[in-house]
Amino acid sequence: MFQLALAISLDALEELGSTAPMPKTHLGSVLGACLLCSLPVACVDDVIGTSGPATTSGDGDGDGDGPNEGSSSGGHEAEGDGDGDGDPTGNDNDNGGPSDSNGDGDGDHSETAGDGDGDDPPTWSCGDGNTDPDEECDDGNLFNTDECTNTCTISICGDTFVEADVEACDDGNMIDGDGCSSSCLIETCGDGIVQPLEQCDDANMDNSDACTNMCTAATCGDLIIQAGVEECDDANDIDSDDCIDCVAATCGDAFVLLGIEGCDDGNLIDGDACTNQCQLPNCGDMIVEQGVEECDDGNDINTDSCTSACTNAVCGDSYVQQGVEECDDANNLDTDACVGACMNAVCGDGYVQQGVEACDDGNNVNNDGCSNTCTLPVCGDGLLQFGEECDDGNNMAFDLCSPGCTWEVRLAFATSTMHTGNVGGLAGADNICNARAAAGNLPGSYKAWIATAQGTPASRFVLSTVPYVTADGHLVALNWNDLIDGSLNFAMARNEFGGLTGNTSGGCEASVRLARTGATSSGSSGASNCNNFTSSSPNSFGTIGRTTSQVGSWSSCNVATCDIPMPIYCFQQ
Repeated sequence: MFQLALAISLDALEELGSTAPMPKTHLGSVLGACLLCSLPVACVDDVIGTSGPATTSGDGDGDGDGPNEGSSSGGHEAEGDGDGDGDPTGNDNDNGGPSDSNGDGDGDHSETAGDGDGDDPPTWSCGDGNTDPDEECDDGNLFNTDECTNTCTISICGDTFVEADVEACDDGNMIDGDGCSSSCLIETCGDGIVQPLEQCDDANMDNSDACTNMCTAATCGDLIIQAGVEECDDANDIDSDDCIDCVAATCGDAFVLLGIEGCDDGNLIDGDACTNQCQLPNCGDMIVEQGVEECDDGNDINTDSCTSACTNAVCGDSYVQQGVEECDDANNLDTDACVGACMNAVCGDGYVQQGVEACDDGNNVNNDGCSNTCTLPVCGDGLLQFGEECDDGNNMAFDLCSPGCTWEVRLAFATSTMHTGNVGGLAGADNICNARAAAGNLPGSYKAWIATAQGTPASRFVLSTVPYVTADGHLVALNWNDLIDGSLNFAMARNEFGGLTGNTSGGCEASVRLARTGATSSGSSGASNCNNFTSSSPNSFGTIGRTTSQVGSWSSCNVATCDIPMPIYCFQQ
C-alpha cells in the first residue's frame, strides 16, 4: 500500500507539474498527505468535513481532497484528514483545538485568507523574499531603485524606475532626444544625440568641425575656427580688423585693415588710388599713380629724369637734370644766364645775355655785325666787322689800316708760285692769292687778277679809293682808276714777300718775267683765258702780262699756251 500511495503521490506531483507551478507550501501539503495515506489506518475516514473554495471558517478537509475523499471506498476517513484550521485545540478532531468557528484550514491562524483545501492556487506576495512563479525577482523589499522593482520585475531601462548606480534617468521610453536616452543616460552635448536645445551633436569635443563643443552648428562669428572652412573667427562683424567674415584680412579684399593698410580698393592693381600693397600712393613709392604722377623712381633726387614731385624732369622746373641740362632757372627767358633750352648762355647761341653780351647773332663769324665775343663792331677792336675794310686793333694812322678801319693802302703782288692755265677758275685763283698772302703775312683778303666768263676784275674787285702798293711798300697806283688807266707808278714785279718775280719760259716784249691774266689792263676780258682758267693744255691759250712793265702790257702783252707755269697777280680787296 505504501508503494501505491507513493506512486499516486508521484502521479499527482507530475500532474501538478504539468499544469502549473506549485507553490512550496502546497507541495509540502501534498507530500504530507501522500505520506499519511500510505499508512494502513491513515486515510480510512475523513469525516472531519470539507471546505469550499471560499470557506473562511470551520474545519477544513486538511488533506486537500473533497468531501468523503481519502478512502478507496468513498467513506469518511477518520485518519488522514487533519484539523487544518491551524488552531491548537478544539472540538474538531484536532485534539483540543479551539472551536470550529476559528481557523480556515490553510494552516495559519488567520481566518481571512486561504481555506486549506488545495482547490485554488495560494495567494503569493511580492516582497516576501521568495521569487514566486509569476515573479522575475523578489529581493524582499519594495524599493524601485534597486535591481528588482516593487512589482518584482527585473529593473530595465525604460521601466520608469531609476536604478541606483546603474541608470542616470529613466523616462519610461526608449526614445532618444527627450532628455533621457534609450540607455537611461541623461542626454548631454557630446553624446551623439541631438537634444531639443541642441543644433547638432557629433559625439566629440572637437571645436574645429561643423558642430561645436556646445552642440551648436559652427558659424562664422562663434569665435571657433572651423578647420578647412574658416581661416579665422574673431566673433565680430568688424571689417577693419584682421578677420573679415572668417577670412584672414588680406590686401585686395576691399576692407581697410586698421593700423596695417592705408587703403584697400579690392584689387591688386598699381597705378590707381590704392597700391597693390594696400597703401595710399605717394610720390617715391616707385608706383606711377595714373592721372596723378608722371613718373615715380622711388627716390627724392631732383637731378634725374623724375623729380621728387614725381613729375618728368623738364627744362624750366628749376632742377638741373644731370647729363641733359646745363642749367635750369625755372623760367623760359633767353636773356639771362640760362637760356630757355636749359643751356648756359654763351656767345653764339643766338640769345643776347643781358648785361653780358651786346649782341648775339647765333654764329662765330666776326665780320657780320656781331663779333664772336658777342660785341658790337667797333673800329679798333681787331675784329673785321661788317662795314670795316680793316681793323688792326688800334687807332693809329699810316699802318695800312686807318683809325676809321679803312685801308690806308691796298696791297698788290705777283705770286712767288708758278701756275698753268688750270687754276680752278675764279675761285681756285682767289684761293691761291689768299694762301700766298697768308704765307707773306699780309693783311686782308685777296682776289686774283684774272678774267673768265664768270667774272672780271672790273666786275668783282673793290674799286679802291686808296693807293695800291707792293708788299715792300712801292706805290703801284693811287686808286682803282689810276690802276686801270694803262700806266703804273711801279711795276708789278714784286711777290708776296717783297722779292722779285721769277722767270718763265715763253716771252713777251723780250721778257721772260710773265704772269697769267686773261684780262686787259682795264680789268676786262682778254683775248683768251685757258678755257676760263681750267685748262693746262699746250693746245689752249691764254692772255699773259709782263710783270716788269709799267704800261698796259703789265696785264695784256701776248698769249701763251696753257701748259706753261707762270705767276698770277693778286690784289687786296
